[in-house]
Amino acid sequence: MGFCGRISNLMLFHNFRFNHYRFHFSPLENLRMPKYNKGNTIRGGFGTILRRIACVHQNIECDNCDLRFSCPYTRIFNPFIPPEAERLRKNLNIQRPFVVKPPLETKTSYGPYEPLIFEIILVGDAQEYIPYIIVTFKELAEHGFGLNRAQCRLSQIETVKIDGTTTSIYESKNNTVISSQSSITWTDVTAAYKDIQKSRELCITFLTPTTLKANGRLSFVPQFHVLLKRLRDRLNALSYFYCGETIDIDFKALGEQAEKIKETFIRSTWEERSRSTRRRTKHDLSGFVGTVTYRGNFKPFMPFLLLGQYVHVGKGTVFGNGWYKVEGVG
Repeated sequence: MGFCGRISNLMLFHNFRFNHYRFHFSPLENLRMPKYNKGNTIRGGFGTILRRIACVHQNIECDNCDLRFSCPYTRIFNPFIPPEAERLRKNLNIQRPFVVKPPLETKTSYGPYEPLIFEIILVGDAQEYIPYIIVTFKELAEHGFGLNRAQCRLSQIETVKIDGTTTSIYESKNNTVISSQSSITWTDVTAAYKDIQKSRELCITFLTPTTLKANGRLSFVPQFHVLLKRLRDRLNALSYFYCGETIDIDFKALGEQAEKIKETFIRSTWEERSRSTRRRTKHDLSGFVGTVTYRGNFKPFMPFLLLGQYVHVGKGTVFGNGWYKVEGVG
């Protein structure tokens, strides 16, 4: 089957699904947060508490644990390639099935009851572990959060629909969880962005530092074909490991077609960011932010571009990096 025929088959995304949650933390005392990298603080606390709650063998490294393929902690936070996997077995790191969408505000202090709001995306089967995630964030808030370990309260969790409307599934005042939560599907995404899909010119705004590589080298300029190739690879892995389907297209041909898309306007800057671990080692989270306008035939690439707004792209997605939005021009 030729490239065009396979591209028309992109409804193979019909199994791709994700859930979008909004968490509300209410500080009970002054809460200090970093000006940037709030996603690092959220992700770090999330991992620490989740392991404490879910791990059966606290003193065993995950690599040596017999439960590593079924443990909620490893399934969400430190996933391993399942032994039954027939594809992508050479991947050194399996994509994690969650994304943090941190507050974009640069404020560093939150007074009592001044809410800190952030969002979490769960892809595919990761939705099964939402009870663990709710308990994790509830305990994280109560045991101290932020740079000063301020005591907070998880006051509310909402599901966010594709149109932006929300439904509350947890409120601290009654401490109950509403379990009926429907996932967002590719069909929902297609319907919501119907007008954009007709555009010959797109404006993409990179909201958080985006780190992309081409042929092993950092890409300091947001070229379309580099963005598309990294989206292609990420979505294929997420789809295969968490949604039970493989994107059946000619990857090479798709990448070559993406090279025909040209940048007509670039206003981006490179932001230096890093995070420190508990062992005081630093990891680079730098990337470009800003706005780029592209022109060309986007029809073959729309599924990747639209879904990527939710699951992000590039390095550090679990910290909130690689977050962008797409808009049609004209």
